[in-house]
Amino acid sequence: MKEKPSRPLGRPKSTQQKQPTNELILQAASTLFMENSFADVSMDDVASASNVTKATVYYYYKTKSALYTDAMVKLMYRVRKQIIDLLRQPIELKTKLQQVAEVYLQIAVHLDMDFFIQNAKSMLDHDQIKAIHTAEDYMYEGMEEIFEEAVANGEIRQVNPAFTVHAYISLLNAGNYQNADGGTLFPNSQEAAKEIVDFFWRSLMINK
Repeated sequence: MKEKPSRPLGRPKSTQQKQPTNELILQAASTLFMENSFADVSMDDVASASNVTKATVYYYYKTKSALYTDAMVKLMYRVRKQIIDLLRQPIELKTKLQQVAEVYLQIAVHLDMDFFIQNAKSMLDHDQIKAIHTAEDYMYEGMEEIFEEAVANGEIRQVNPAFTVHAYISLLNAGNYQNADGGTLFPNSQEAAKEIVDFFWRSLMINK
């Protein structure tokens, strides 16, 4: 029986005791930035969500763009670890891909950093944008290794690992689509994950 992760993809543990203040701030900021645009989140909002003063937030982060950058970078590191943990399970790759899809679609957040960067592009400098993209690349590289191993093991056909990862993430992003009225392509995240992975898997199958 497959086991599902116990917490949403990318979100830090909420049960840690005596969590360092900067981690509390990052945790709150990550949640706020995932659920709202850059412009809609203030340092006051972050302070309130962190249960600290605004001065404390500014002690650790001099600007909102610096906080945003660190929050997105740490988000990518958490997402990478959780995805790789799922993909390293000793079960068939298709099942693992569906588990990742289910978790990802349940929280309805884009893993494409272009989505986040566009929200704050005018406020981020070159180094901040580069830091976010570097963290994103690190996540993709970890996933590429999984597909490379699957090719070597004969589980899937010969593919370009980088393209395969981007195609998979793009399909997951499509699964989160909502029209102007809030309508979705699928009735629930489980069905969306199944349809997406079934579609994706057909492109990886070895022709016999």
